[in-house]
This record gives sequence, C-alpha cells and structure tokens, in this order.
Amino acid sequence: MIGFDDRPHLGCAMLIAACQEKGITTTLIKGQTRYLRDMFVNNSAEIWSLIQELKEDSVRNLSIVDYRDSLLINGITQFQDELNSLYHSIILNKNARNYFNADAIIKFSNLHNIFVNVYLHYLTRLNHTDLLIINHYVEEVIKSKPRFVGFSLQGTFDPFSRAIRKRIKELTGLPIIVGGAFTPFVDLNKIEKYFSEEYFDYLVVGPGEHALPSLIKALESNKYPESISNVIYKQNGKIRCNDIKNIRNLDILPFPDYTQFDLDLYLTPNRILPLQTARGCSWRKCSFCSHHKIYLDNYVSFSVERVLDIIQYLHDLHDCSHFVFNDEELPPGRARIIGEAILNNNIKNIYIYTYGRMTKGYNNNRLLSLLRNAGFVTIAWGMESGCQRILDLMNKGTDLNTMSQILKKSSKHKISNLCFIILGFPGETSKEAEQTIEFLKKHADCINEVMYDKFSLSPYSSVGINPEKFGVIIKENGNYSVKSGMCYKDIKAFYDKYLGMLDMNIINIRIDELKYILPGNNRRMLHFLTASHELIPIKTLLTMLKNRIVNSIFPIILGEIINNNKEIEFKPINIKETWFINKNISKENRILSDLEERLFKLSDGLLSIEEIIMIISNDYNDKYRKEIVQKKSLKFYLDIFTNNYGLGFAKSWRS
Repeated sequence: MIGFDDRPHLGCAMLIAACQEKGITTTLIKGQTRYLRDMFVNNSAEIWSLIQELKEDSVRNLSIVDYRDSLLINGITQFQDELNSLYHSIILNKNARNYFNADAIIKFSNLHNIFVNVYLHYLTRLNHTDLLIINHYVEEVIKSKPRFVGFSLQGTFDPFSRAIRKRIKELTGLPIIVGGAFTPFVDLNKIEKYFSEEYFDYLVVGPGEHALPSLIKALESNKYPESISNVIYKQNGKIRCNDIKNIRNLDILPFPDYTQFDLDLYLTPNRILPLQTARGCSWRKCSFCSHHKIYLDNYVSFSVERVLDIIQYLHDLHDCSHFVFNDEELPPGRARIIGEAILNNNIKNIYIYTYGRMTKGYNNNRLLSLLRNAGFVTIAWGMESGCQRILDLMNKGTDLNTMSQILKKSSKHKISNLCFIILGFPGETSKEAEQTIEFLKKHADCINEVMYDKFSLSPYSSVGINPEKFGVIIKENGNYSVKSGMCYKDIKAFYDKYLGMLDMNIINIRIDELKYILPGNNRRMLHFLTASHELIPIKTLLTMLKNRIVNSIFPIILGEIINNNKEIEFKPINIKETWFINKNISKENRILSDLEERLFKLSDGLLSIEEIIMIISNDYNDKYRKEIVQKKSLKFYLDIFTNNYGLGFAKSWRS
C-alpha cells in the first residue's frame, strides 16, 4: 500500500482476471491512487493535525523540525492549498511541462515521504490506528459487502495494511487472504507468529492465479483447502502447509484486468501498463539476488503469440501505447523473437521498457536495431559494477568490454540505457567502487539514467546461504559485517562523496546543447517517455524553425510566467528545477507580450507549433495581421530554443 509507483500493479490485475474467469466477482480497493488523493487532498487537515500534535522528540527523530515550523508560520489554509495545487499539477493535469519541473516532482515526492513516515510513527510507535487514511479503506471494504477480503502485498507485512486487516477482522470477522511477491520468502519457523499477529486466515504462497480462485471456491463450499496447492492455513489450531507448485503453462492465464484501476492517477504523463513475457530468470546465478525465487526458481515463458495478443488487447482496450515488461530479464534470443514478431505482425505505435543482462548476445547492432524498430525504447541493464573482479564475485556472467560495446551500440540505435549499480558488495573496496564511477563517466554520452542502491543481504541469495564464501559474518539481529572491503561507514562516506552527487550533474548525457540531468529513483520512467517521443536536437529544431517546418515540433517551454505589477514575466527554469540543463540561463526575467504569454501557455507538448500558430492566428480576419502574428510567433520560438528554454518532440505528449 505504501509504495510509490508510476503504473498499476500487475499482480493484482492478474488475480482479478483469474477470479473473474471463474465467476468470482471482485472489487478492487485502490491502494496508491487512493492514499495519495487522501494525503494531498481529502485528508490534508488530518496530516496537519498529526504533525502539529507530535512531541518535540518525535519531530526531531523524524527530521521534520524545519518543516513543522514552516507549517506553524503559514497556517493550515495555505498548507491545504499548497497540497491541493501540487496534487492537481502533478497527478491530474497531464501537462508535459510539469514532468520536466524537477522542483515540483521532488517536492511532491519529499512531502509524500514525510507524510508516510508521520503515519508510520503513529501506527508503530504510538499504536494509534484511528486514522482517516485507515478508516476510509475499511469503510470501502465494508461498503462493497464482500464474502472474503484479499491483500496483495508488494513487500512484507507493513503497518498500514496490518491496521486495515485488524480493523476489518474486528468489525466483520470476514476471512482474510494474504499473498504477494514476498510469500516464497516467508520464514516457516515464524508462520505461527504471522497467523496470530498479522490478522489473516489464509496465506497464498507464490503464483496465485490458480490457488486464489480454488481457495475461494472451497471456502464457499465450507471446505478446508486441503488439496489446493500454494496455500497455508490453520485447521483445528494447527498450521497446514500444502505443496507449492509453479504454473507451467502461462498461456492459459487470462489477460491482466486493469479495468478497475485509476489508470490516469499515477505519477506519469502517459498511461503505462505492465505485463510479463516470462516468469523467473533465465540466469538465476547472481550471488546477491534471490528475486527469481519468487517464481520458485523456475523460468517459464509465455508463447510469443500470447505476448502479442496481450499487448494488442491492452493497447486497444485502454488506449495505451507504453508498456513495461515485468520480466526479471529479457534474454537476447527471446528479445529477437519478440521483436521480429512485433514487426511481422505490423504492431505499430507501441513503446516498450524492459530489463536486460549485458550478455554477449546483446552486443549486436542488428539485434539492437531490430528492437528499436519494434518499439523497444528503453532497456534497464543490470550493470551492477564497473569493476571486473566485483562482477565475477557477483557471478554476473558479464565483462566490462562487452558492457561498453552494448551501451555504445544501444545508444547508437536510439535506445535509452538505464544502468543499475550496487554499492558495497561484500569485499568491494572504495578503489573498486571508484572504478564504477569512472566507467559511468566514460560512457556518459550513451547512458540516459543511473539507478543505484546499497547492497542488502537477502538470506535466500548465494551470499546469504553461504556467507563464509563471501567473507560475510551474519549477526543475530540479521545485520552483517564483512571481513574485507568497505564497511557500513565506508559505504556511507563513498555514497556521500560520489553517488550523492550523481543527481547534481556529475554525469550528463549530451544532446547537442541540451544535457539530461540524471534523475533519482522516482523518475525512472522519464527517459522511457522521452525516448518514445523522439526528442529533437536543438540544432535540428533551429533549422526546422528557420525553414518553417513546424508541423512536427511539439514544444515545451521550460519556465514559468509571473504576474508582476500588471506585467507578465517569463522566468526561465534553472538547472535545479528541471531534468534538463540550460547552458544559457538569463539572469533577468523576460517581459512577455500578450501574444507571447499565449504561446507559452499553449507550449506544453500537446500541440505542434503549427497548431498553436493556427489557433492564435484564427483570432484575426485580416490576412496581413495573420502573417504578422505568424512571424512574431516563429521569432519567439526561435529565441526560446536558441537559449535552451524549450524542448521539442517529434510527436505530441498525449495524456
């Protein structure tokens, strides 16, 4: 429930579809989209009160002293107005200009984190569960008059969903079913504790598309689910663990059902829908990873025909062109087959974000060209490190030279490269970590985004299962220490010195005079969307403008207009407030004429320059005046792009 995603949850969509197929009516109680609206709009008065009522030591522990003090100065009305305005500009108004305004996005994200932490403090430290954000969910569940209540959890048992389950159980006594991606990692030694403390009656482990409908049918018949695989339950006071099975034939599963989701209330200007072409990982050898165990350590794929059917179905039903393949990784051979099938079946105007491992199979110009033509616009690579010794310790099966070649070739074919890196793998020295930074800098012109994280120990990974081999000492509280390499303090110092500065433009990707600022984790979809809309280089934009080829330029002017003493000023956005660097920032605001103000307001990526000029010039019947307006408009855009105050797309940014 407390995640922060830019797309709906595939697991829920698959479970809904599986139940509907068996004649089981389902009602989706929205998670993220509901609680974001509650926090920023409906429940903002409660947020205000909760923050004001915190004791001083709690305010300090939450590191919100300055924020709390600013609320006291500004008052609740200004607080509510600001949150409401922020929610509308980021979530409701699908205006591309908003999504390049890092200041607004970061503010939204930071406030979200503050509010979540405040709620968690009340739930966990103060044991205070009488909160509107909890009550609203409980009311919605009860209003739907269910016979069973299910929770699909993305992580382990979190305090939000626990409080909701507790209240539902107390008020209704309904059977509660819990499942999610974390379930294959549930510690069976603690299963009795989970049943007594987490307020559920049945636990579905692993894939649930068969287990959940079968469990519900059994319960409807007043039977124990003794023969249903992947279910753990209590019978006569004893825990029963049924056998665990994977789903071998994925093609028999129904299409994911997103009809009950608020598809336009996620933090993204376009609809993005996830799907899978396979479950599990074809490699399954990375020593830090246990994610493939979600699918019981198997790799099973959908047929290519089924993948195409799912894409076409979702595209037609939901008017969606942007898709994320939620595979662990897409092997190059399978990528080729899917790409060829998309082209051979003439499926057009789709844009795909996928994950890949940088193996030699991807070091192929023909394959990468094929993928780009088929609609693959972003590949998120599990790079992990720029040091060969660490890659070998991780058992990635990759080498630096191949990684370098893949990045260069992929960029050449206009595929956006996102690189995941891991800091502090056991045994890694600061010198070796610096090699990763140097690798990133060396390849800055072909990397579009970097996402980084500190190493975390999974007890189900190779490191967790055989810690001695990796020089890891596991402590009683679940923490660990290392015999060699960076310790926690070293990792933090390195992070502060290098990775904390990545977002401050240490690495930039050049597109003529424009450079991308590498976004943080909350903006992982930005390059997916910009890549799919073909950003036009500045030099090309200027040439097109001078030649009046303006029907394919969809402008976004980066800045804001300020009403100052009855004059409208244009304030160019600076490098701290946008995902793009403007090399030539004007120190003084520009006074806009009425015409220029209208041009600014219309330049949000939805209309081409030709369409904008046509709208404005239609106000004049006189041919001479029309021509003057057209010339002034073109001159304005020429000036805007020359000074890097705007971006141009080859297609409109449709909401």
